[in-house]
Amino acid sequence: MKQIANIFLLFVALMFCSCGDFFNFETEEPTVDGLRMSHHEVDLIVGDSITFDVELSPDTLPVSYYWQVKGDEDAIELAGRKVNALKEGQALVVVEAQRVSNEAVDVVADSCYVNVFEWRKVDYNEYLYETVLYCSLVVDGVTKTADMGTTRLAAVVDGELRGLAVMREEHGVPYLEMRIRATWPGEEADIVCYNPETHQRFIIEKLPLDGETHGTLSDLKRYRCKSRNYGN
Repeated sequence: MKQIANIFLLFVALMFCSCGDFFNFETEEPTVDGLRMSHHEVDLIVGDSITFDVELSPDTLPVSYYWQVKGDEDAIELAGRKVNALKEGQALVVVEAQRVSNEAVDVVADSCYVNVFEWRKVDYNEYLYETVLYCSLVVDGVTKTADMGTTRLAAVVDGELRGLAVMREEHGVPYLEMRIRATWPGEEADIVCYNPETHQRFIIEKLPLDGETHGTLSDLKRYRCKSRNYGN
């Protein structure tokens, strides 16, 4: 019996000695050793631009940055950390950081996928049919109906800009009005929101153009979208 008690006490002692392994009462903050760009996927409309920020950790050593474009090199123009969108296409922007320490070279890299698109303007007088939207728009939890800023809400058919929302107000009620042209009834348009602040494009709805009016001042058609990193 005494032998069993000694074994039990030994087991308890081992449990207390190793409790740090099970419960890890003291934790250390993880360290980050690498390079990170401010964006990893962006949408740019032709004519827009973006300037990337980079964060290097640790940043105590002398460092040299090297930027390059892969993929469709004609789609964008790279000037230092700034990218200008020139034509439709897809490209990959890559940045490398080379750090020198004790004659050893440490190379870290990061990249961002850039999708360049274009909304081709058309002569609205050539289209016989018109669908009208009275709507509201919420982007990342912020209502844009009364203040669109640089945000654009558009109707696009095969890359053609068939309609662009404009801000209106009636009897103190702010709303967006969009008149969408079609070549024939039933043609389908992508209702697209482009947010230049986050450099992201969202296809909110595929809307059949039926020549009717959708939404009223008392019952606006509601559109919502959120950035890829919103809420994370």
